Amino acid sequence: MILPIKALFTKERKKSRVCYTQSVTLLCFIFCFIFQHFNLFAQVSNNSIHQSSFLILDADPVQSTTDRSTVEWACINKKLTEKCLIYHNDQWFTFSSPIGGQLFLNVSNQECRKKFGVQVLVIEGNPCEASTYKLLHCESFTDQNDTFITIDSVEANKPYLINIDGFLGDICSFDIQLATKPKGYPLKQKSLGTLQLQSKIDQNIVTLNWRVDGELREELELFEVHRQLSTAFKSQLLKEVSLQFNAQGKSLDNYQYTDTLKDKGTYVYDIIGISKGGKRRLLDRKRIGYWPAGVYRSSPRLFASVPLNFKKKSDVDLLIMNELSGEILFNRTCVECSDQELSIDVTNEVLRGIQRFRIEVYHLRSKSQAAYNYRVSQDGMLLERID
Repeated sequence: MILPIKALFTKERKKSRVCYTQSVTLLCFIFCFIFQHFNLFAQVSNNSIHQSSFLILDADPVQSTTDRSTVEWACINKKLTEKCLIYHNDQWFTFSSPIGGQLFLNVSNQECRKKFGVQVLVIEGNPCEASTYKLLHCESFTDQNDTFITIDSVEANKPYLINIDGFLGDICSFDIQLATKPKGYPLKQKSLGTLQLQSKIDQNIVTLNWRVDGELREELELFEVHRQLSTAFKSQLLKEVSLQFNAQGKSLDNYQYTDTLKDKGTYVYDIIGISKGGKRRLLDRKRIGYWPAGVYRSSPRLFASVPLNFKKKSDVDLLIMNELSGEILFNRTCVECSDQELSIDVTNEVLRGIQRFRIEVYHLRSKSQAAYNYRVSQDGMLLERID
């Protein structure tokens, strides 16, 4: 049977409408999939200073990452911070505390690709008005330990800005918290040497003995014993040791902790004191080498050969680091250097157990920079560059 022309057109229109609807549905599905997939790898919202993440005092830590973050050059003051840090992939936070005085930024759970850590900037001033900025704190390097940064003289109900950047462009995820009490490891704090800390090693058994006297004994609530292998990127909390008391209720003077080592190398033991008010201080430190019988410890002099590929002469700064932990070991300056090879002696650091090095090179005249990685060869006889 032959359908009328009108019926044929009606049938074709229905078929076209169905095909159109299916096509639109498919396109919407593809668009949504791409959009969601893109969001998984997009920048954090606080990559912009005008979308800074607000930190609430003593609230739960905020999670963030420097991955895919960029530098908002119009909103920074390079001159203010040029002696402290170099910007790579920053992001912004802000806070306004209901109370003034001393507060803390607790940085924890750092996971960094290069194991360097983040750098932290605390600023007073108007967002993106760089000429109004006043520097409150600039921390050019944090290691991988949970740590805290002290902010002094905070004014109540006054807005402040926080800039977080990956050290040397490191990609880091981390937690950050504004708090009235510090948490974690005292950052770059020198040992006070107040505990008369003594150590003894018998085979692989380490015994630490320390003594607390006078006002410090009355102030403290407990000790934390930390241990870090020189090749590791963070310390390990071994034990909390509470102050002990005799039958008369008087706190005791002498304390002891025993540890068992499994791996050869150089270890650093830290005793951190926690006061009744929550203050944390590095009270004493001891370095111990564990080299079982038969382990080859001695080494020839080991040098890192660093190429200086610069056309014009200038002072060149070199930063020698533990590649695994990001610890800055020492620095050197080559005066009026250009195109040449420079030898850096790292023998003492190798004897401490460090096996991998990173050397950052800065040509002061041209502002050019380069980085090289090195490792100790398997026989321990030379330092080879990793391309």
